Amino acid sequence: MRQSYVLSNIGSLLVIVGAAMLLPMAAGLYYHEAEFADFGRMASVTVLAGLGLHELTRLKTRKRISLREGYALVTYGWIVVTLFAMVPYLLTGTFDNITDAFFETMSGLTTVGASVLDNIEGTPQCVLLWRSMTHWLGGMGILVLFVALMAGHGTGAMQIFKAESSGPVQSKLEPRILETARVLWGIYMLTTVLVTALYCIAGMGLFDAVNHGFSVISTGGFSTKVLSIGHYDNALIDWVTIFSMFIAGINYSLYFHALRTRSLRCFVQSLELKVYLVVAVLATGAVLWFIAPDYSGNLPLAFRHAAFQVVSILTTTGFITCDFEQWALPAQFILILLMLCGACAGSTTGGIKIDRHVILAQKAVQEIRRFLHPRMVTRLKSNNQLVDDDVVLSVMTFFYIYLFLIAAGTYLVCMLGGEMLDSLTAVMSCLGGVGPALGAWGPMESYSSASAGAKWILSILMLLGRLEIYTVLVLFRSPLQKRRQEKNAMPLEAFEENAILEPMVREK
Repeated sequence: MRQSYVLSNIGSLLVIVGAAMLLPMAAGLYYHEAEFADFGRMASVTVLAGLGLHELTRLKTRKRISLREGYALVTYGWIVVTLFAMVPYLLTGTFDNITDAFFETMSGLTTVGASVLDNIEGTPQCVLLWRSMTHWLGGMGILVLFVALMAGHGTGAMQIFKAESSGPVQSKLEPRILETARVLWGIYMLTTVLVTALYCIAGMGLFDAVNHGFSVISTGGFSTKVLSIGHYDNALIDWVTIFSMFIAGINYSLYFHALRTRSLRCFVQSLELKVYLVVAVLATGAVLWFIAPDYSGNLPLAFRHAAFQVVSILTTTGFITCDFEQWALPAQFILILLMLCGACAGSTTGGIKIDRHVILAQKAVQEIRRFLHPRMVTRLKSNNQLVDDDVVLSVMTFFYIYLFLIAAGTYLVCMLGGEMLDSLTAVMSCLGGVGPALGAWGPMESYSSASAGAKWILSILMLLGRLEIYTVLVLFRSPLQKRRQEKNAMPLEAFEENAILEPMVREK
């Protein structure tokens, strides 16, 4: 792996992040906040550091970037960007320790929305804008923005794009990946402007509308109010947020194809989108059934709260309108299950993703049918694409690792002082990018009461969840280990001949 290539491009990323700090600096100037100078100084330092790193490590010749280099750029890029992006919190006095500043920044960039900031409404507005901007930069993926802005990567851009994007089945977009990245970011910016305008029409102030526009389109969850969207107690704002969260949970490749073909046919044909809609509707109905008695006959309000929290948790946005810990236990259990679900692959959401659940469900049905008809040969399909056996195996492995991380994370957080339910839901929430948990870190509480060790564990889980686990874990596999494993690997046919595993279904 060419470390100089990775470092050079991380330098370019820092230039983008430094330039982004100019917006909260301008906001601080506008609102006459002294903290604007801190953003100005940090913007200068970040840009100069990025330019220096880029020039010192720049390669004279351009070669095809390997997939491993793409993974390294994505993982190390996120970590380095987080380290620089957290400094404004320390300079402005928002946090007085690195742990809280790192947690808040990682939560912002990974669009988790879990916060350790208690006095939100007493925080300078330029700092609040920076919090929301970290969501927006991390939502579509700062690496995708990097690909969109920086020409000259050639075939390497595809490796970066692949490492950054989410989902088990990569949608076929456009052979020219630079153009694709630019179109996707164009759609991202357009929907942000649209949602911000809708918030203003619904009665939200411009500053709040911009911040919530950044948060909702990135499915982040940071708000300018302690009570989140519930602060406004406005039905129109609630429904604008529900609509915005839902469209942000749709695979962006569908928007891309609809724009290119000028047809909505791709939305109608998408199995994942249909399942996404069905899950949202059924979960809303089930939650409404259990919470309706608590609303004293006010069904419209109960329906609004049920729909809001279901879509918020399903899309891993994490906004709240009410304290759902006061709901009936079956309703809370449904929300916990939704934390494991996530919305569509290729969206800004976290979680396991609908596409993986569809593949696992189809594989389960296929195995049941094969048990009854051993000679039957079938192939799985996802979003009208044939799913190879190695993809199915990858999904099953991902699901196992995901559950293992939940178990291991819960154990570690419990060891560091957390209660069982608090730790379990916090780990599920941070790994899945949701934000609020239950108990001590519930919807009406922040994570400020967590121990320093627990915050670092949860921060690591945020990164693993945002980068879909494999992107990070693959870097721990050395090239020497890889060659040794390939040399000693037993062919698949040998496994089948020795009855170590069942013969896999192959395409004829």
